[in-house]
Formats: sequence, structure tokens, C-alpha cells
Amino acid sequence: MGKLLNVFFDICLLRAGPQALPSSSFLLSAAALAGLLTGTIVIVDALGNVFTAFMAQLLDLLLLAMLLMTMFRLKGFESRFTQAATALFGCSALINLVTLPLPLLAPEEGVGQQVAGPAFFLYLALIIWALVVVGHIFRHALEIHLVRGILIAVGYFFAVNLAVQMLFLPEGPQ
Repeated sequence: MGKLLNVFFDICLLRAGPQALPSSSFLLSAAALAGLLTGTIVIVDALGNVFTAFMAQLLDLLLLAMLLMTMFRLKGFESRFTQAATALFGCSALINLVTLPLPLLAPEEGVGQQVAGPAFFLYLALIIWALVVVGHIFRHALEIHLVRGILIAVGYFFAVNLAVQMLFLPEGPQ
């Protein structure tokens, strides 16, 4: 288990790619569950309740898996899906765990409010780092340049955030 955790850390530090992980359906399921649970915890305050946060996080994971499979089908790399998805979900869980204490740095705010102060800059840095990690995974899995992988990650990030806002956030003050 510790060796596997080290591989996820190495991927997050750009020292390894998804190919360093075993191709295991069980590991993929465990990584997806870890990403789903940690992601739900991270966004629950922004979305107001656990169910909404869980559904938003589930949508994120499903859309990411669909994007990944689509890109792999286009390139003929379907056999790489399990390792790449495991890397994406597992690294997401690790980054989510680092994100968890950030609200403690922010002043008390209401539901749906933006993070302020030092927490904002740390959160922004973590978002940027997460996008670089996703781009790094795409680079290895799709055999593309890192910049292209990051651009795909950024496009996905904005698309999924727009979808979550449209589906799960109230339209504003009533």
C-alpha cells in the first residue's frame, strides 16, 4: 500500500506517469471512490449540502472518465484507460486531502462564498498544480506535449465547473 501511495505522490510531483501504476480494476475503483469522497468533502461548503456536493463530484468523475475514453479511442490507446483513470482519480484524492484544511485559514463565511485571504492564494496554487498534474497524466497517456495536456485539463476544468454551476448552484439571491 505504501509503495502504491508513493507512486501517486511521484505522479503528483511529475516524477512518474500513469504507466507506473498497475492496470487494476480494483485499484481504479478504489481511486475513484477516494476521489469521489475527498472531492465531496472539499466542495460541500461551496454547494451547501452533502448530497449536492456528492452529485457534483460524481458528475465530475464521470465526465472526466468519458473525456479520457473519448481521447483514447481517437488515438487508439483504449488499453491505457485503467492506468490513466486510476492516476487521475488517485492524484485528485491526494490533492483534495491537501485542500481540506484550507477553509481553516479563511474567515468564517456563508455557504457558496468565495475563499478569501491567504487561503485563496493557496487554493489557487493547488488548482494550478492540479491542472499541471492532470496535464502531466494526459501527456504520458496520450503521448502529447505537456502544454497540450495542460490546455486540455484547463478546458475540462472550465467546462465541468460551468456544468456544476448550471446544474447544482442556485441562480442567486431569491
